[in-house]
Amino acid sequence: MSFLDLVRAEMRMVYGDMMRRKAMLAMFIAYPYVLTLFFLLIGYALGSPRVFAARVGVRPEIFFIVGGFITMTILGVGDDILWRPMFDEWMGTLPYIIASPVSRIQHYLAIPLPRLVLVLISGSTTVVPVLAYYYGVPGLLDALTILGLTALAAVFYAAVALVITGLLFGMGGEHWRLINVVRPFLIILVGAYYPRYLLPLSARILSYMVPSSHPVEVAQRLLVGGVEAGYALMLLGVATALFLLYMPAGLRSIVFWEKKKVAEGVKT
Repeated sequence: MSFLDLVRAEMRMVYGDMMRRKAMLAMFIAYPYVLTLFFLLIGYALGSPRVFAARVGVRPEIFFIVGGFITMTILGVGDDILWRPMFDEWMGTLPYIIASPVSRIQHYLAIPLPRLVLVLISGSTTVVPVLAYYYGVPGLLDALTILGLTALAAVFYAAVALVITGLLFGMGGEHWRLINVVRPFLIILVGAYYPRYLLPLSARILSYMVPSSHPVEVAQRLLVGGVEAGYALMLLGVATALFLLYMPAGLRSIVFWEKKKVAEGVKT
């Protein structure tokens, strides 16, 4: 089975489920708007938007609509990988997947692609109209750039999700509890809702180890006034290097979990 066959199979499953549950599609579109409204209500109750704009460098409604889109995209990719072993076990398909000769790297790279495409399409209903409304044609170009950077951040996040998936499921126990602890911590380090250049030094160092945080910083600096091409290329180069470093580790952790699962015996 080729990589394209795996992608087509994943698309049939994800999009077929989406057609059955159209409320999920509405959630993808509404999520950034709902979170932006939530943060703005709290922010306006506790302080002035001018203080936020002076500290961060951009209006809060623009920052949070982009932050919500970035978060939705990265979580959409990461969750597909993090929860897939548990889903396959519940569905009874896990023994067949472990026994299949399909390349593990192709399998896990194919898993998040359908949802990534779907989430990026939803960006045309959030990031694109908001930036075009506030900034006109330059805002439209910035929005398209941010969409590309977000897609790159989501792909880079897949390597981290692979490492975490293999280790957490390999350790056994209550996987879902551990996943729900790790997910918000990683989102903080990615810097989607709080720019990492404003984080304390210790948190910033940890953030530098997450490859997705680098393209997210490029997107945010572009949003708040522009970013030098050399600095942007340097950040994207670091992110690529980390992705190439984490991917083999992620595959080894998946193999570690599968071997442990086989040794325990898989129940159908």
